[in-house]
Amino acid sequence: MHRDKDIDRKYVGMIPSSLELNKLVSIGLSMYKKKPSEKFLSDDIINVKFKQKVKSADEMVSQIKKKINLLTDNQADYKNKLEEFVQLLKQEKILPKWKEVSNDQLRKLLYENGFVLTSIDDKTDAIIKTRYVVYKRSSAKSRVGECLFIKETLYDEMINWSRMNLPLQDVKVDVPSLLAYQSLVGSSLDDVVKIHPNNILLVDDIESKFLRKCNVVRKGENGLLDSFQEDIVISNSLFDGESLLDSSYFPEDKGMMLLRNHMFKSAAFNCNIQSYLRDNCPEGINFDEWKIKNAYNEVFAKDIHLIITPSSLKALKFSHAVGNDSEMFSYWKNYISDVSIDGASLFGVVKSEKKSKHGLNESGEILQQTSYQMLNSMPVNKNDIHELAEYENTYIEKLKNDDDFFVQHILKSVTTVNSNAMFADLYYRNKKIAHTKIFKDFRKAEVNKHLTHIKHGKIRLHGDYCTMLGNPMEFLVHSIGRLNICEDESSLKENEIYTTLFEFNKCLVGFRNPHTSPSNVLVVKNTYNAEIEKYFNLTDNIVCVNAINFPLQDILSGSDYDSDTLLLFDNSKMLELAMNCFGKYNVCINKVESSKRQYNLTESDMAIIDNQLSMSQKNIGRVVNLGQFCMSKYWDLLNKGVNKDNLTDLLKKIDIMTVLSGICIDLAKKFYDIDINQEVEQVAKTKELNCRKPLFWKYVSQNKEIKTFEMQCPMDYLYIEFSDVKYAETRESISLNELLVKHKIKDGDRNQEQKIIKYVEEMSNKIIKVYINIADEDERNHILDDIIKYYDFYISKLKVKPETMYAILSKIQKNKSKVSTRLMNVLYRTQKNIFLNAINT
Repeated sequence: MHRDKDIDRKYVGMIPSSLELNKLVSIGLSMYKKKPSEKFLSDDIINVKFKQKVKSADEMVSQIKKKINLLTDNQADYKNKLEEFVQLLKQEKILPKWKEVSNDQLRKLLYENGFVLTSIDDKTDAIIKTRYVVYKRSSAKSRVGECLFIKETLYDEMINWSRMNLPLQDVKVDVPSLLAYQSLVGSSLDDVVKIHPNNILLVDDIESKFLRKCNVVRKGENGLLDSFQEDIVISNSLFDGESLLDSSYFPEDKGMMLLRNHMFKSAAFNCNIQSYLRDNCPEGINFDEWKIKNAYNEVFAKDIHLIITPSSLKALKFSHAVGNDSEMFSYWKNYISDVSIDGASLFGVVKSEKKSKHGLNESGEILQQTSYQMLNSMPVNKNDIHELAEYENTYIEKLKNDDDFFVQHILKSVTTVNSNAMFADLYYRNKKIAHTKIFKDFRKAEVNKHLTHIKHGKIRLHGDYCTMLGNPMEFLVHSIGRLNICEDESSLKENEIYTTLFEFNKCLVGFRNPHTSPSNVLVVKNTYNAEIEKYFNLTDNIVCVNAINFPLQDILSGSDYDSDTLLLFDNSKMLELAMNCFGKYNVCINKVESSKRQYNLTESDMAIIDNQLSMSQKNIGRVVNLGQFCMSKYWDLLNKGVNKDNLTDLLKKIDIMTVLSGICIDLAKKFYDIDINQEVEQVAKTKELNCRKPLFWKYVSQNKEIKTFEMQCPMDYLYIEFSDVKYAETRESISLNELLVKHKIKDGDRNQEQKIIKYVEEMSNKIIKVYINIADEDERNHILDDIIKYYDFYISKLKVKPETMYAILSKIQKNKSKVSTRLMNVLYRTQKNIFLNAINT
């Protein structure tokens, strides 16, 4: 944040297609289209990031003096201006406007007072002042402390709409939850589905409770977190975040839709509800007259299309604002009803289950990649890593030496920014392009990029992510009031699962993110179930799981079923390793107390909450990495002969980090009575961690100056495995000019040539700056897309002759252009036919 500086209107934020955007447009959101990107822009909503403080006069003086010392004699005028500014700062530094304003203070200031944006009308030169007020967290950036501000004239209608016009100002409210749930309508949508509220059956959530020996994490006598082994009652919410939706609402190839509406969030699974109800209608009752007990009334069985529980209907957390739960359910149904579509409500579809994009192995089996946390949490030796990485070793060899294979590889990751499509088309026009220096350099960079990717812990095995559906048959039985989990036998028992992705009667290995320790490793048995097959229409990427008398949710670090995914692998070596973890390490249980602090629904308290949330998200990377440092050192000491009993304290620290990683993720809607910074610092002081980091740390740490040494841990074994890769086979080299269709350079348009090179150099410099200055991937991609479209638009307007194309490409071979590959890629995108025809076939 800088004083008295013009704001650069980059328009890098995005309001996605959503229920919220529909509402904004309906009340008059001001938009205009920008050329050449053809994107709609608006000044009515601004995303504020709170990335930096406002510097004090003293700090600015110090920085400016350093800048002055770096200036040359040729910059005397600029140096004088800076020195004058330094004198001004020294004179005025006692004034309030030159005091430092921290990030937290700045958030409080803007939340409470809003801000005014002053602009000048392009046509009339009139000065326009627009006032903005704090609105809500953006759905996509809710966990990083960013916040949307909205034009004041739109605020009242939009915030009341987001909060369902509930009278919340005069009642006690769970403010952190409200701030999270009011943003649900802003989620990006793939589609919408119409569901009439009267076709919804609401049934109670059900819990399975059982006794297990666990490692319980809570505060110890010193007030800091500790891990205690004890018998404890585990409680699993069986249908947390999931719902059942009749098959008539689904496209043919989908088994799950993640639904959004006002204060409603649920993963709805494809179920033959009406078929099940007909099959289970009580004897002597006409199906059309059969009424099933709703949570608060009765519903005709023939009218039931969607079955939900309170865990999906977040509005029930604020029932006291309208009376009780029954009244809130009625209020919510009325509020989401749309008279324009016969009372049905538009539910947004955020996403559905998806299959892997990481290809197939030679047997045609789907592949998915591991994470470094998964590998580093198991007792893996060098030979195990070599066996697990067999596919990647073969893949690297093919990338280096098989031209057709390499081109197929780059075609899997084509973007407007990279040159993959261009090199592929050049190769298919003339395969000798693979022998040119520019192609070889590109190939070497791609191979190194893939090696780096592997060293991050990304090795591919037969498996994929599957969306979890908890106890589906029990959900159906419960919907007609016949479930007794204490007496009835569950359809899936213990660690049994049901998925069509793999063969039945097979043991598989499961992981869920966040994953920290051996206690998070899951082994399951894929089991056929005729009733699930009959009443559910599930795709390969859905897995039915059991949480009755089985600690599934805690093994998977607090999983629920609102679209949480389980990564399943079918690999004999991985299974062998997982069996050394599953059941051998106690499950970690989070018994950290919730914060007792009460918040008011004010801008001031909203700022406090969002500052805490922002700080916690800065810690999540530290928590995950510190947990893996603990794991690395644990395996290192164990492999060097230290007795496991002497590593109890280190294992306790791993338990703490396991629970802390889940807490950091929960903080968007729930606060805990701990200081995360303090907890992290305490674990970091563990005596075993007083050493250099493992070799692989350079790939997970932001600090590139970090000192490392070789540890006997899984990730260092992987690092070493792929650090001594042999060079590609030697092949003849040919020049690019040998492949060009010859023309007379003098017949080319030299002015046009220089203009294109100038455009591309400008574009390249801007792209480099974006990569240096913009860390957020979404924002970076928006800016890059605009830059590329801008320059492509102007270069595509040029009529480039073959002679001019030849002149440009021939200079690339002579290395006269500093941006060779990018220049070729721009010509490929904007002058495709002329460009490709410049190469001999």
